[in-house]
Amino acid sequence: MKQAKVTVIDVGSNTIKLLVAQGAPNEPLEVAHQASIPTRIGSGIGCDHPALAEESMKAGIATIEELLDLAESHSPDHVRLVATGAVRDASNGKYFATCVEEATSHSLTILSGEEEAKGIAAGLLTDPSLNGQDNFLACDLGGGSLELVLVEGRSAKATVSLPLGAVRLTERFISHPQDPVPYVETEAISKQVSQTLGESEFPFPEATPFLVATGGSFYTARVILANREGISFDKRSTLARDDFSDLLKETVSLSLEERHQRFPDLPPNRADVMAAAFTCIIALLDHLKVSEALNSLRNLRYGIAAELLAQF
Repeated sequence: MKQAKVTVIDVGSNTIKLLVAQGAPNEPLEVAHQASIPTRIGSGIGCDHPALAEESMKAGIATIEELLDLAESHSPDHVRLVATGAVRDASNGKYFATCVEEATSHSLTILSGEEEAKGIAAGLLTDPSLNGQDNFLACDLGGGSLELVLVEGRSAKATVSLPLGAVRLTERFISHPQDPVPYVETEAISKQVSQTLGESEFPFPEATPFLVATGGSFYTARVILANREGISFDKRSTLARDDFSDLLKETVSLSLEERHQRFPDLPPNRADVMAAAFTCIIALLDHLKVSEALNSLRNLRYGIAAELLAQF
């Protein structure tokens, strides 16, 4: 059976990501190429009436064009562009999508929160490390939102998208991200996360099953910890609450410049949102009453690629 090849570009609030994947129906998805470019189009998402800034939209379009150029050499059979929290919530999100199509000749689909969460679940189910896990709870922390997915029998049974992304929380609660972060601000974030989770209609199981976590903040923590411990990235897939607690204590004591020095592997668009991200993760783990999570790299773009490949 001939393998098809697809390109997926995920326009996130903090990073725009490319995946070129190939495969055939009922066969494992194979990665041909992937890339991520920090492009914070979601600046201002923490406002009461968020809108994408003109310069952010221009930067986003330039990044999308760069990633499309990278994918072109792979001669994909299909190309799909999707956008999540920042574009979804922005008052001019549809205008941005129109600008993207005019610049690239590719339509940009703005996913609903439910569509995003289901796509994340589909992506996780392509992860070989989860082949033996039929039931699990998944979380994906992005710049604009936090998605939760309850998977039962390897199918998404419940999903929710909550306005708890790292960029959104930083803009709303951290007054001076370039400075050390006072306790009162991380405590406000923790209370907001706990309250939002408690008020959501998501059917949290009484005993939380295996927890799988995706998103840039989990990836960043994993890279930092693996490098510090002198082990390979692959061997540091399990992240504990204590890991995030230690990283948070260190992060809030540092200025932005000091964070870049202390964490040399930190992407440039992560340093200012680390405190909010780690605070959110700790509050989530406490709400779920779990002490650790397995980090998976296969989230939304993998799920969309799998769905596209199933159509060939």
